[in-house]
Amino acid sequence: MYKQFLIKRMIPVLVFIVTVLFLNQKPYAQDLTKTIINIDLKNATLDEALATIQRITPFKFNFKTADIAQVNGIWYKKQRVPVSNILTDLLANTSLQYEQVGNYILVTTIKKPLIHRVTIINQESSRNNIEEATTGCALLQSVTVASVTTKKSIRKVTTGHHRLSINSIKNMAMAGGEPDVLKSLQLLPGIQTSAEGTTNLSVRGGSYDQNLMLLDEAAVYNPTHTLGFFSAFNTDALKDVSIYKGIFPAQYGGRLSSVVDIRMKEGNSVAQKVTGGIGLLASRLTWEGPVKKERSSFLLSGRYSNIGLLLNLSHISNLIKISSKDSKVAFYDLNARFTTQLGNKDRLSISAYLGHDKFFMHLIDKTNLMKWGNITFSTQWNHAFNNRLFVNTSLHYSRYNYSNASFRESRDFTWHGHIQEMTAKTYFDWMINSNNHLQAGVGIAVQDVLPGKVVPNNDSAASKKVSLNNRRSARLFVYVSNEQKISSRIHISYGIRATGFAALGDAVVYRYNEGMSAPIDSTYYPKGKIVQSYFAAEPRITSSMLLGNNTSVKISYGRNYQFQHLLTNSSVGLPTDMWISADSYFKPQYANQFATGVYKTFRNDLYEASIEGYYRKSYNIIDFKDNADVFMNAHMETQVLTGEGKGYGIELLAKKNKGQSTGWISYTWSKSFRRINGINNNEWYPPTYDHRHNLSLVYNRPVTKRLHIAASWVYRSGGRTTIPVGTYIYNGVRFFYYGKRNGYTLPANHRLDISLTWHEKFKKKRKWQGEWNISVYNAYNRKNIFALYISEIVANDAKAYQVYLTGILPTITYNFTF
Repeated sequence: MYKQFLIKRMIPVLVFIVTVLFLNQKPYAQDLTKTIINIDLKNATLDEALATIQRITPFKFNFKTADIAQVNGIWYKKQRVPVSNILTDLLANTSLQYEQVGNYILVTTIKKPLIHRVTIINQESSRNNIEEATTGCALLQSVTVASVTTKKSIRKVTTGHHRLSINSIKNMAMAGGEPDVLKSLQLLPGIQTSAEGTTNLSVRGGSYDQNLMLLDEAAVYNPTHTLGFFSAFNTDALKDVSIYKGIFPAQYGGRLSSVVDIRMKEGNSVAQKVTGGIGLLASRLTWEGPVKKERSSFLLSGRYSNIGLLLNLSHISNLIKISSKDSKVAFYDLNARFTTQLGNKDRLSISAYLGHDKFFMHLIDKTNLMKWGNITFSTQWNHAFNNRLFVNTSLHYSRYNYSNASFRESRDFTWHGHIQEMTAKTYFDWMINSNNHLQAGVGIAVQDVLPGKVVPNNDSAASKKVSLNNRRSARLFVYVSNEQKISSRIHISYGIRATGFAALGDAVVYRYNEGMSAPIDSTYYPKGKIVQSYFAAEPRITSSMLLGNNTSVKISYGRNYQFQHLLTNSSVGLPTDMWISADSYFKPQYANQFATGVYKTFRNDLYEASIEGYYRKSYNIIDFKDNADVFMNAHMETQVLTGEGKGYGIELLAKKNKGQSTGWISYTWSKSFRRINGINNNEWYPPTYDHRHNLSLVYNRPVTKRLHIAASWVYRSGGRTTIPVGTYIYNGVRFFYYGKRNGYTLPANHRLDISLTWHEKFKKKRKWQGEWNISVYNAYNRKNIFALYISEIVANDAKAYQVYLTGILPTITYNFTF
């Protein structure tokens, strides 16, 4: 029934899009990003490489022979990749850049070439060696990215999109010298942490559960270690990360605020390679290599941390101002990937992730031990029908387990929960002509959520075993989108995503009295029976206009649906948070967002700048009633109220892409509000993660051939919380009287992080290469507030406590490769 309903809704849309596709057939110059080729270079010069590309594409190259004469020894093999990517790889680590003018590609230079010889094999090859470099040749040194990436950011038909390479993330100053994907994203405009020092993201005024985290397209429901101090992703196993803020391409869905798309490395298909690092807070090791040379590869990567042992040392506790004993704080994560070519047109990849945390800290809670972990598994098969039509079929599995063991006499039990999801999908990528790029896909996802189960810790415990009903659901989704070139300066991307959602039995649905205070009836739905269904249509459209070669203006609109809610009182992201699927009472969240911006590059892409503004309106968002009782409550819907939200802001970014010093400055001014009947006298109020100002400065510079310095400084306005404004006496007992919901603004946070990297002397014949990293987190020892607690009233007196995460934290890490 739902498939027929979905098809009826989609047929008019599909007919409209297919009709529009062929309205604009006027020939224009080929797009470098859309022209897909195979290439195999063996010890070639750059002149020979460009000639090879010219023979198999409509492009013609124009350059001065003297500019490219010294670039030689190129080993490079790729299949089914855009010409733009190939040129970016070939010109990386040189002072050369390229620019497309019609079907001509101009290769020019600004200053003398930095290298004499380049060897590149495959995308993740260990033989990415640079010989006879004039500015240093340490193997672990950062790599300059060709300016074409900046050109693409001006011309691409998306708003609110950022991409960070793993090299750029590793060059940033981070806590503990541990590169962090999510903390790196927080340095970009419109993205901030929901709590000081944590990796949880608040994107354009949204809560952290409204972000879709994907690892090789599999959802990760808790992407954090150590209550958010570290992200769950080991950068040694990753290729790159992209984030879409608010308005996503049609292939993404299921969240309101953002999509964070993280891709794992494919492994080295040419030679064995081992990389790793030994640090005070975490250590890691990665092994990759060919299974069959130049056809298949593997990657195995692991990371482990036992911070609890470090915290238990008295002199360490005194240094970071944390009084701790008997702490059990540890985590590990494992990544694995296998990739192989199946003939000339097929490619298969299998990847897996396993992460686990254990957290007990005497300072925070003496009676609770929390554990949580993620498991993901992805299988992807890619097939090329020709150089214009591709298909990808994939199967993804994701599971998030969490538990909280309480050792109090009155609560001697362990609370368990999980969320499990399986997704199967296939999508097509069709470059119809030089003016139209069509993408379409279909998929199904099934989900099983256990909100909570209590198990006694021993036979003598006073508690009894009890479990809430599992919540099961299914989603059928289909999407279609097209990126169309209207003229040489105007591009438009439009599409729609449609989803049919069904909450499934077995389940008991209660009917309540008028005030939702007590159940008066119930209905039982057996397993597989549809309890409640919803249909969601999500249109997205973006247009881009070039104002000259270096400036563009973009405007976009998108609607997003989210069929899950997170019940939480924390901004950190605790294992005690509960995920709830949409049902008869919890309706799907949805949001409409508008965005517009101006983007510009300067001085041959040496600098770039952008300004974006957005407005967002959200519906069916939830919040707890005052004094809500949610623990193991089978009538959870009686403790939650539903309303609307809105947010708006301005985001600015100024970036230096090349030269001795690189980095950026980002600033965000934003406001976020909620209005829910029954809360705050039905008036608008800010969420806890509403921060008015957010400023980030990022700086990188090689001081010498072997010494590299990095620094970042962040300033963030204080978040919001609810505090008592007085007391009252009832039946002889004094109670707090609270003011407006989140009416108190916490102090602002600011912090300076510094990192120094010293590369060991490079020797061509020595396989082992290493570097020392010294990092200082919170360099000037700022006491940034992490949480505010109000004690219970004792003898008509109460106290407020401010909890700080840490003061200055110096660490040292040794990284190596061989």
